[in-house]
Amino acid sequence: MVNARRKPHNQAAKKPATPEVTRTMRVSDITTLIPDADKVLAEYGIHCAGCSVGGMETLEEGCRLHGFGTEEMDELIDDLNALLKELPERPCTLTMTLPAARALKEVMNKEKKMNHHLIVTVDGNGGFCMEFQEDRPQDARTFAHDDEPDIRVHATELTLKRIGGATIDFREGRFKLDLLD
Repeated sequence: MVNARRKPHNQAAKKPATPEVTRTMRVSDITTLIPDADKVLAEYGIHCAGCSVGGMETLEEGCRLHGFGTEEMDELIDDLNALLKELPERPCTLTMTLPAARALKEVMNKEKKMNHHLIVTVDGNGGFCMEFQEDRPQDARTFAHDDEPDIRVHATELTLKRIGGATIDFREGRFKLDLLD
């Protein structure tokens, strides 16, 4: 493959505001975005990894199901946010290769989604995916390839805290997210 990578086209290269865990976040999103979150949850008696509902419920719903009061829930959120702040700093960028931009354009045209936003987000299985949404998340940053500026992907500050600096590529017939070490 010829290196078709160029500087990312993004709306801002400044450091993002510090994202935080909130009670309305899905538990599965928290455990994906914060690698050791399951250990903190387990210390509080929440064992979401083996729970069939854990991937669908919000942190608040999970806490309420486990009999947490507001004070205990706030302590858990504080501990999760402390863990989030300990994650290594990552660039606030995503790079999209030209093959990825062209493949995304093809998909967007085929699915008639050119007027939608393509969001890099957490999937229900503890990984990352891209999905079409009608609305762009408020705190999302926008990235594109210089040769295909109309094909843009968006990622929230919280997602970038985990995967910032990654490259979205298209090879071997699939989209790939190449993370920084």
